[in-house]
Amino acid sequence: MKILKNITVFTLVMLLSVSTVLEARDKNVSNFSSTSNYVDSVGTFDGNKIYADVANNGLFLDYHVSGDSALEWPKGTGAHSIFQSALWMGATVNGSIRTIVGDYTQDMGPGPWGGDPLAAVHRIYKVEKSMLASPLDFADFQEWPVDFGAPWVDVDGDGTYSPLPAGPDHPEFVGDQVLWFVSNDGDPAYKLNFGTSPLNVEIQTTMFGFDRPDVFGDMVFLKQLVINKGSDDLVDTYMGLWSDPDLGYAGDDLVGCDVDLGMGYVWNDGDDSTYSTLDIGTPAAGYDFFQGPMVPCEDGDSEEVCPAEGAKMFGTRHPGMKNLKMSSFAFYINGDATYTDPSDENEGYFYLQGLRKDGSAYPNDIAGDLYDQKFCFYGDPTQTHGK
Repeated sequence: MKILKNITVFTLVMLLSVSTVLEARDKNVSNFSSTSNYVDSVGTFDGNKIYADVANNGLFLDYHVSGDSALEWPKGTGAHSIFQSALWMGATVNGSIRTIVGDYTQDMGPGPWGGDPLAAVHRIYKVEKSMLASPLDFADFQEWPVDFGAPWVDVDGDGTYSPLPAGPDHPEFVGDQVLWFVSNDGDPAYKLNFGTSPLNVEIQTTMFGFDRPDVFGDMVFLKQLVINKGSDDLVDTYMGLWSDPDLGYAGDDLVGCDVDLGMGYVWNDGDDSTYSTLDIGTPAAGYDFFQGPMVPCEDGDSEEVCPAEGAKMFGTRHPGMKNLKMSSFAFYINGDATYTDPSDENEGYFYLQGLRKDGSAYPNDIAGDLYDQKFCFYGDPTQTHGK
């Protein structure tokens, strides 16, 4: 049985997927309230040349915050590149398919599994390195939610968060700006898409970026810890980064993938009416799996070579384990008669596997004749399979 306790995914399609199994994890939490309402907490990432509206409901880039595309790049220009984005999951539980499919509707709620989704403590927290100069002025610095899993530096090693200036501790600044939040799908009241039973997972998200003049200033990084808090094993689990990219004008976008890099990307079919007014060169956006989920080396369902030092996860090497790479790249077109949105959990689960929503393979003129037709539009975007 394969075990997954976390997945790390980074940056800024489409649908990039990896697969594994999550086993049940012991838990000791209170029951959910049956009176939950549709709510979420929202925040913004603006730590470099990117501005993004962020939500704590499974839609980590969420257009509902402003009513416009969620990610603006370059910040302050009014040009947007990503409309909406989320982590999808699908698995079988006792033979039945369950999913987390956040597209234009949330499928998760704020807070840890078993917690109160309405509690103010389950907000999106935001800190910056500049706060170290006057940490007492910032509530998120002082109230950094280490008890829920937020990363921090225990300077005095006593296991208790005693923030500066009264104590020596502080949030872990993996970037110049760091957002942290936790969400879960345990409350059926928040599963507003297909209405499947909960997978009972908790997802802890760290979003961060670097305020630099080089290419790192054009990136936002995402690290997600996925924990099965329920009593059921999640079998044949697939996870995918889903995105609706609108690179400037939404009607001229093309997508593709680089299998070796594990990247999905979007670019424009010619000059874009929005970005052509800016002096930034040719625009493009991409999602890259910098580090996939960790599974045992003997896992026969994946082809990755097991490194001698083991898998890397959250800065630690794990002998006998390996990191999965991107396993598929799928797409659909909103409202298209053939390649259209999933309408139920079965169709969403097929998309997560790199298949069309009816479970059939993408045709060769889209997926080529390599990789078992699991990667749409792979290769050089100037060639046949990139367009």
